[in-house]
Amino acid sequence: MPKNLALFPMTRDMCAVARYASLLRGFTLSHLFIPAYTRMEGSDVSQLDGGDCLSLKLVYYSKDRLSGCDVLFVDYDENLADLSLCREVIADAKEMGKEVVCSHVVEHMLRETALTWPIDPPKEEQPGTDCLYPIQIPVVTVLSQGERTDQFAVELVLNKYFTEEGYNVSQISSLKVGGMFGFHNMPGFLYEPMDVYQKILEFNRYVKKLIEKEQPHLLVMGVPGGMMKYSDKLLKGMGVLPFIICNAVRSDLHVLSMYYSEYSRTYFDEMSMYGSYRLGSPIQFFNVANSCLDANASSETLKIDYVDLESNFVLNSLQRIEAGENHIFNVLNHESSKNACVAIKEALIGNVRYVS
Repeated sequence: MPKNLALFPMTRDMCAVARYASLLRGFTLSHLFIPAYTRMEGSDVSQLDGGDCLSLKLVYYSKDRLSGCDVLFVDYDENLADLSLCREVIADAKEMGKEVVCSHVVEHMLRETALTWPIDPPKEEQPGTDCLYPIQIPVVTVLSQGERTDQFAVELVLNKYFTEEGYNVSQISSLKVGGMFGFHNMPGFLYEPMDVYQKILEFNRYVKKLIEKEQPHLLVMGVPGGMMKYSDKLLKGMGVLPFIICNAVRSDLHVLSMYYSEYSRTYFDEMSMYGSYRLGSPIQFFNVANSCLDANASSETLKIDYVDLESNFVLNSLQRIEAGENHIFNVLNHESSKNACVAIKEALIGNVRYVS
């Protein structure tokens, strides 16, 4: 019997969970909790991400409402001044005997013992034994410029499309909530102190074993973290995880989820080249999200401000761009995302070794 799943607080990433709740495995989405101070109770989920209307309503969190749930997934909301509200909600859930699952960010922030760097020096290359194993199926990798770019929605759209097309899809999620859709989470060692060289080798072996076990037609990987730094004072991980993952497993097709802006073809061509030189293969599919960075915010500040948009506005702007060989879409619009999936399949079919 499926477990009733509650989400708190509803964030941009969690909107993707609501949009594709039919893909949940072993769970039924029951409550979309928001803090009372937001004054958004009764609003549709689309008010948070600007996508197509879902007719799913946001509700204020209360302990009484939590009683009707079996599992609580807690995500990080940068608008919360601290984690005190999350701690309170988690305490309520545990007191009531509910299962609590936290995102990687919340899990890290609640960690009581700090990680320590290893004393051992970086691993030296061992000629003859160190190698990267080829992954003999098509690999689609979903990257992002950072938070609020609807990356997880892209991952869910790809899974839904290729599964409905009859393909067996193995999937590694950028978010921990992906486990509730039957996806694999990124292995924990990627988040632990370890030499980058060793992480690349270990992740390559992790994927090799996964593919040997599941024998899928296609692997979809959602890569956590931004693919490059935002500024010298706001590093956003400096693209380290994308570098590790993409060097461990060469992608046949990259999809980049990015913020909205007034782009030109030159910009997309340059991003494609960045993918080729740093991540092993070009980027030619771009999801332009329903959010943009505040043009008045300085890149030298320690906080990024966002402006929320709607899919119709984004799509109207995209029509003015001469994309060339690049495919630009908006994942929160059904027709646009479907066209992108069809184009991705055609691109994979173009490689005769792969999907047909």
